[in-house]
Amino acid sequence: MSKGSTKPTHVGHNRTVDWTLVFAIAGAVVALVGAIALVIVSLRLRRVKRTLARAAQLRRDSPAADRVAFVANPSKTGYDDFKQAAHGMCHDLGLSEPLWFDTTIESPGTDQAKQAAAAGRVRTVVAAGGDGTVRAVAHGLAGGDVPMGIVPLGTANLLARNLGLPMLSARDALEVALTGHRRRIDVGRLSAADAAGQSVFNGQTFLVISGLGFDAAMVSGTDSGLKRRLGWPAYFISGINHLSGKPIKASITVDGSSRTAQVRSAMVGNCGLLPAGLTLVPDADLADGQLDLAVAETRHGLIGWAALAFQVLLHSVGLRWSPAWASGRMVYRQGERIAFSCEDDQLVQIDGELVGKAATLEAWVEPLALSVRVAKQAPETDNSPA
Repeated sequence: MSKGSTKPTHVGHNRTVDWTLVFAIAGAVVALVGAIALVIVSLRLRRVKRTLARAAQLRRDSPAADRVAFVANPSKTGYDDFKQAAHGMCHDLGLSEPLWFDTTIESPGTDQAKQAAAAGRVRTVVAAGGDGTVRAVAHGLAGGDVPMGIVPLGTANLLARNLGLPMLSARDALEVALTGHRRRIDVGRLSAADAAGQSVFNGQTFLVISGLGFDAAMVSGTDSGLKRRLGWPAYFISGINHLSGKPIKASITVDGSSRTAQVRSAMVGNCGLLPAGLTLVPDADLADGQLDLAVAETRHGLIGWAALAFQVLLHSVGLRWSPAWASGRMVYRQGERIAFSCEDDQLVQIDGELVGKAATLEAWVEPLALSVRVAKQAPETDNSPA
């Protein structure tokens, strides 16, 4: 062998190390690690740049309102991490130390929202929790100018879904709640009385869907442990157990026009999107100044329920089918004031929360009464800078 040739190094008995291959592999690994590190640094720089831009925009838009108030449900999973992230993001955006209010069973958010809005220099009151927390905070803010932000930490998160807010990342939802555009939406109000004529509640706020009958029984029968484990599918499991319930004879009035029907459920909606992409009320609009009546009618047992479910599925993909001869269907109407009257007390739910029993319900709309933070500017957006 010539003097300048390279001889492989022997290791053990018959093994040799090809250093050229080793160096090539090592170089490839270093290059890969460097590329990954570059991507991570680039993403972090982009986030920092976006945060600085958001902070500058906040200072330009609202120099006087420099703090955020949080009304949060401490029983929700991830509460501690969310609270830490909320303080951190407020600091990064150049906002003052946030006000913080925890909800309780006795005080679910309305009083806290009113206190927060009255504190001064508050640009947003953020409702962090499930639909009950969001409804309670909205009840305290409706009719005022301070907008509501939403961080969905619940099971169904119905209003957040209908507003197109981030559902999978609390941090993304938090960013929208702190820096999003303002949009004004309608608020529904609901009063109820029992069969003896005694008031059950008066002027309760609802934002999504309220009603009596099957939907309220489904909410009532949902196991809390199953809901924690499965999330919103627990409601549908409960619904299966109530398919054999008796229909309700109800008098239904929409803007003064009445009819009587045998119904499984009588609901009034402000918006209509449910979990899993289901659209229960296809014409509902959060900013049209109208409420939407949705009445479920079925005959012939499970056949009727199957026909009704098929109609809802069709509506969810943009198709309309509601023939009068169908054994199960949803009947829809719109109006500013909708009332139900039954002979006996029935379970009542508001935005997925059981609120008791009543024989009469009266609902009305307060157009554009609530300002909320949303991700994208829409025609309904309130252009005021705060």
